[in-house]
Amino acid sequence: MKNNFNGILTILLTFFMQFTFAQEKTITGTVKDASGPLPGASIVIKGTSKGTETDFDGNYSIKANTGDVLVFSFVGLTTVEKTVGSESKIDVLMSEDENLLQEVVITAVGIKRKPDEITTANQVVKADELNQASNPDAVQALAGKVSGLQINTTSNGLNPNSTITLRGTRSISGNNSALVVIDNIISTQNVLSTLDPNTIESINVMKGANGAALYGERGASGVIIVTTKKGTKDAEKLSVDFKTSLTLEEIALLPETQDRFGQGWSGTLDWTDQGSWGTQYDGTLQVTGTPDLTTGAWRLFPYEHIEDNILPFFTTGTNFQNSVSLSGGNLKNGFLNFSYLRQDIGGVIPNDSRIKNNFSLTTGKTFNKFSIQVIARYTTDEIDRANGALYERLANTPGNIPIEQFDSGNNNDHWTLFDTSPYWTRQNDRFEGISRIIDLSADLQYKFNDHISTILRSSIRNTNSEGQTKRNGFVDNIRYVGNPRDIRSQYFINTSNDRFVYTDLITNFDYKLTDDITFKSNIGFNMTDAEFGSLNVGGNDLRIDNFFDLSNVSNVIQYNQIRSRQRTMGIFGNFDFGYKDYLFLNITARNDWNSVLPKANRSFFYPSVGVAFIPTKAIENLKSKFLHKIKVSASYVRTGNAAALAAHEVIPTAPQAPGYPYFLNANNSFVLERDNVDPNIKNEFITNFEGNINLELLNIRGPRITLDASYTSGKNSDQLLNITNSSATGFYTTLTNIGETTSTSLELDLGFTPLKTENFEFNGRVGFSTYKTVVNKVTDDSNIVTLTNGLSAVEGEEFPVIRGTAYSRDDKGRVILDSNGNPIRSSELKVLGKTTPDYILNFAASFRYKRIRLNAVADYRTGHVFYSGIRKQLSYQGRTIQSTSNNRLPFLFPNSTVQGTGTDNTTVLTTAANAEGAMRYYQNNYDFFDENFITDATAFKLREVSLSYDLPEKIVSSLGLTKFNVGASGRNLLILLPDENKDYNDPEFGNGIGDYSFTPPTRFYTLNVNVAF
Repeated sequence: MKNNFNGILTILLTFFMQFTFAQEKTITGTVKDASGPLPGASIVIKGTSKGTETDFDGNYSIKANTGDVLVFSFVGLTTVEKTVGSESKIDVLMSEDENLLQEVVITAVGIKRKPDEITTANQVVKADELNQASNPDAVQALAGKVSGLQINTTSNGLNPNSTITLRGTRSISGNNSALVVIDNIISTQNVLSTLDPNTIESINVMKGANGAALYGERGASGVIIVTTKKGTKDAEKLSVDFKTSLTLEEIALLPETQDRFGQGWSGTLDWTDQGSWGTQYDGTLQVTGTPDLTTGAWRLFPYEHIEDNILPFFTTGTNFQNSVSLSGGNLKNGFLNFSYLRQDIGGVIPNDSRIKNNFSLTTGKTFNKFSIQVIARYTTDEIDRANGALYERLANTPGNIPIEQFDSGNNNDHWTLFDTSPYWTRQNDRFEGISRIIDLSADLQYKFNDHISTILRSSIRNTNSEGQTKRNGFVDNIRYVGNPRDIRSQYFINTSNDRFVYTDLITNFDYKLTDDITFKSNIGFNMTDAEFGSLNVGGNDLRIDNFFDLSNVSNVIQYNQIRSRQRTMGIFGNFDFGYKDYLFLNITARNDWNSVLPKANRSFFYPSVGVAFIPTKAIENLKSKFLHKIKVSASYVRTGNAAALAAHEVIPTAPQAPGYPYFLNANNSFVLERDNVDPNIKNEFITNFEGNINLELLNIRGPRITLDASYTSGKNSDQLLNITNSSATGFYTTLTNIGETTSTSLELDLGFTPLKTENFEFNGRVGFSTYKTVVNKVTDDSNIVTLTNGLSAVEGEEFPVIRGTAYSRDDKGRVILDSNGNPIRSSELKVLGKTTPDYILNFAASFRYKRIRLNAVADYRTGHVFYSGIRKQLSYQGRTIQSTSNNRLPFLFPNSTVQGTGTDNTTVLTTAANAEGAMRYYQNNYDFFDENFITDATAFKLREVSLSYDLPEKIVSSLGLTKFNVGASGRNLLILLPDENKDYNDPEFGNGIGDYSFTPPTRFYTLNVNVAF
C-alpha cells in the first residue's frame, strides 16, 4: 500500500512539474544595439511561426513557455537566442554581424581584399541587383547601376551588340572598352553576354587603370571582374533551384513623321514611288501599289495618314527562359555547382528565332595542402534571321500605305517599284548561324604554410562559328517599269575559329611583420595566346532555286581567308603593407612583352602606387554615431597599351590583287600595301592619378547615408595614329606614335536608407559622373584625324567630336544664301558637337515590405549630340515634319543674308515656286548639310522596374521547398527625349553616329517564377 502511495505521489509530482514548466507566461523586454533602442526587431519562438516585433522604443511583449527559445534578429546584426527561464523580462543587446564587417572583394587576378585595403575606386554589383529584372544579358543588366560605366547598344535585334566604357573614351585609336574577367580569367564581353546571369555571385567594377597593373594592357580602360557562385552556405545540403520566365518584347518607339503629304514625287501623286513628295492628303480613294496578284485589279485605299503604319510588319517578340542549378558543399570538403539555361527567343521580326543553351559546371576540393577548382562551360547559340536593312527600307514607306495589305511575300506585291518588298526579303534572304563556346579552366593551389601559397591558373577558350547566307533569286516577269527588278540568288558560307589560352602562375605571401604591420604580396607570371582564323566562301546565281550548296553556284566562287596570332607575356609584383588596420600602401610593377610590336620595342614596364587611410580608425573619438567612417585613398598608375596595333601589322605583306581579271580565272597577282607602319612603333603610355573619399554617416543599425567621391586626371601619350604620306613614298598613310590626350573624370555616389526595420526597408542611390578627354596633339602635320567610325579627334577640342558640312555664316552668325535663296556650304568641315555627355545621373531605389520587393533603375544623360542618319533619310524621302514647313512653298530662310549684301535677308525666298521645288531643295541642298542632322542626345531612361514576392516560409515548407518567388519586371519602359529628337534614334544606339539598327528600339515585360529545394 505504501509503495502504491509513493507511486501515485511521484506521478502527481511529475504532472505538477510539467505543468509548472509548460505554463505560458508573458515575456517583456527591450532590444537595443550600440545606437540605442532598436525598433522593428523580430522576436520569434524557435521552431514556430509565432513572433512579434519591437515598437518604436525597442520594447516587445510575447507569450512563451518556460524552456522556449526566443530568436532575436535584425538586418545587419548578429542573431541572438535566449532561453525562457523563470524570469519574465529579457533584455537583449545586439551587435553588428562580424561576417558583414569582414566582407571581402575579389580584385585583380583573384586577390581578396577588404574594402578598406583597396586604394582605387570600385563598385560591386551583387547578384540580387544584377538579376532583379531577369535580363538574360549580364552586360545589359549592368546599365544604369554603376557610375562612370556607359553601355551603348551598337545594334539590337536577336543578337544585340554593345560597347562597355568606363570614364569615357581616352585613347584616340586604341581600345577604350573595359576588360571583362570571369572567375579570374581574362574573357570577353561576348562571353559575358552568353553567361547565365543566375550563376553570377557578384560583379566588381574597377573603374580606373589600376587593373592593368595585374592584368596587363587589356585592363588600361578599367576591369569588370565577374565572380560566379561556388558551393552553398549550407555545405551539407544539396540545393536545387529552378527558374522559368516569359519575356515579351515590343517596339518602344518609331520616328515621328509628317501627316500632311503622301506617296508621290515632285509634288504629284505617284503609286510607283516610295517618296512622300505627293499631294496633300484629302481622304479620297487612290491607286496604291501594284495590282492584286489574284484578281489583277488595282487596289484603292484612302489617301490619308496612318499613324505608325510600318508597325504591323513587326510582331511581339518572346523569350522563354528555363534554368536549373544544383549546388552544394564548400571548398574544404568539396563543392559542386551545375547550371543549365535554355532560351527560346522569337524576334520582333516574324520568323526570326534564336536558341541559346548554356551549360556550366564548377567543382573543387581541398586535399590537405592542395586545393583544386575546375570550371567547364559550354554554350551554343543558334540564330535564324532575315538579312537586309529591313527597318531602314520600311522607314521609307509613305504614311498612307497600309503595308499589311502587301504581305504575301511576292516581290510583285509591293507599294513601290523602286525597292524590294521587305516581306519578300523576310522570306527569301536569310542568315542561319551557330556559334559554340567551350571554356575550360582550372586552378591548382598549394599552401606551403600559413604564409606562403602558390596558384597555377590556366584556361583555354575556343569559339567556333558557322554561318550561311541564303538568298533566293527573283525574276521580274511583269516589268511595271523599264528596268527589270531582278534579284540575283546568292549563297555564302562563313566559318571562324577563335582560340584563347590564358595562364597565371602566382606566389602569394601573407605575413604579420609586427603587431601593427602586415605585409602581403603576389608575384606572378602571366601569358596569353590568341589565335584567330576565318574563311568566307560562296557566290551568286544558283542553278536550282532554293538548293543552297556550293556545287549549285554557277558564278565564280569568291573567297576570303584570314589568319592571325598574337601572344603576350608579363611578369608582375603586387605588394601590400598595412598599419594598424587603418593605413594601407599598395605598390605594383609589371613588365609586358607583346608580339604585335617590333622586336626591339616588345618589352615595356609600368608601375603603380596607391595608399588608403581610415581616419575614423586612426583618430580616437573621431568615430561617432553621425560620422561612422571616413576613408581617403589615392593612386598613381602608369600603363602601357598597344591595342591599336593589330597582329602582324608591323610585317609588310603583299595582298592579293582585287578585281578584273583575277576573279574570272585562275591567274593571280599581288600588289604592295598602301598603308605603312613605322618600323620603330611602340606602345602608347597612359598615366593616371586618382583620388577618392568614402563617407559613412548616421550609423543607426548600419550607416544610413554613404557618400563616395572619385576624381581622376590622366594623360595618354605616344598614341598610335595614321599620318598622311607624300604620294612619292608609295604609301597613303603611316601608323606611328604621335597623338596625345588628357582626361579627367568626377564621380559622386550618394546612398541613403531613410527607413530600415525588420519588415520594411527603403534604400536609394543617386550617382553623378562626368568625364572629359581633350586632344592635345594629333600629328606633326595635322591637327585633325578622322576615325573609322566617322568621329574625329581635333586638337584643342574634346574627344570625340562630329565634324561635317555646315552653313556658311557671316560675322553676325547669319546664314549666307546665294542669289537663288539656297544656303551656301562652308568651305571646310566644321566641328558640329561632341558625343560625350556633360554628365550622367544614375538613380536606383529599392523598397521591401516583409516579403514584397520593388526595385527601379533609371538614368539621365545630357550635354552631347549625335548624328541621326535616320533623320537624314526621312528628310530625303519627305517624311520629316521639317519637310512640310510653310506648306512646302517658298519661304524666307530665318536669320539669313544674301551673299555680298551684308544686310538681313527680307526678300529672297528659298526653294522654287513650282510643284517640285520643296523636294529638290531638301534632296539637293538641305540634305548636304550635316549640321541639319545633328541631334540633341539628351535622354532619360527608366531602365528597370521589378516587383517580386516570396511566399511565406510556412507555405513554402509545406510544399517541400526552401524558396518560392514570383516576380514581374519591365525593361526600357520609358524613354524621354527632347523635342528635337522626334524619336528618330535612341541616342545610345551607335557611338555618336546614330543610324538604323536591325529593328527599332524595344521594351520588355517579364513574368518569372523561382523555386528551390
